[in-house]
Amino acid sequence: SGMIALEHGDWQRAERQLIKSAKHSEAGVVHFLSAAKMAHNQQAYQRCEQYLTQARAEYPDEHLTISLVEARLLKEREPEVALTILETLHEQAPKQKTVLAEYAGLLRSLKQWNTLEKLLPKIKRTKAVERNEYEAIEIAIWAGRLANATSEEALDSLWKPLTNRQKLTPEILAEYVERRLGWQQEIGLELWLEKGLKAQWNDRLVYQYGRLTLGPAFERLKRAEKWLVNHPENPVLLLSIGRLACRSQMWGLGQRYLKKSLSLRAEIETFHALAQCYEAEGEIDQAALTYKEAILQLEEQQH
Repeated sequence: SGMIALEHGDWQRAERQLIKSAKHSEAGVVHFLSAAKMAHNQQAYQRCEQYLTQARAEYPDEHLTISLVEARLLKEREPEVALTILETLHEQAPKQKTVLAEYAGLLRSLKQWNTLEKLLPKIKRTKAVERNEYEAIEIAIWAGRLANATSEEALDSLWKPLTNRQKLTPEILAEYVERRLGWQQEIGLELWLEKGLKAQWNDRLVYQYGRLTLGPAFERLKRAEKWLVNHPENPVLLLSIGRLACRSQMWGLGQRYLKKSLSLRAEIETFHALAQCYEAEGEIDQAALTYKEAILQLEEQQH
């Protein structure tokens, strides 16, 4: 009956019934844990703690399962505490795959790349996660390390040993480009972005392509317009083309692309690009109107 109440979304009733039946049930630990989840879903965090404590007292042998559930429940609210729990569990049961997978996932979302990298061989050996998930973790580590590079030398020493396939992986390439753009070091980026986009379409790379300032923009404009064939309604591509057209002093064309991008997705940055395009052309009144429109749009989005 506790489970039936749960199906109907009657959390409180389900919680009470589960606790009542936990006392007489073989699967009592599951009942306590379900009740803890329900209390958590109602943001009744003290009750949630109480059920976990009861579960520990009545089922000391189920320590691992109980702690794993606790870590999952704390993941959003108190990630550091959840991490400590998972770290301890992993030390106690190094071969436990579920613990390892959960621990790796949290390290990844907390961007703790060094610890995660040390775990990689073990994750691979135990097959704690699916192969594609393992590859995603590897990519996240490389991308995270590039994103944290504090100097051009550090960035280059991380970038050079990567294989060509790794370099063209969007998440990795985007972090590399982002760092270099931030330091106004654009030489070679145009080519990397073009190669990356040829290998795999990616909005973030397209966005970065529109931000390049080195050399004449006209060639980039022509190339980006060809990408419209496969991505005609992509607001990010339209923003980048609009920027490149304005940089090529083709004001009317740039404004058309930016307006089309805005009609698909109203972003403050796109409004700003459009206003700048009007300003560069000397159309100060149009620029002012564009800013006004941006403010109105944003106010609407907030209500």
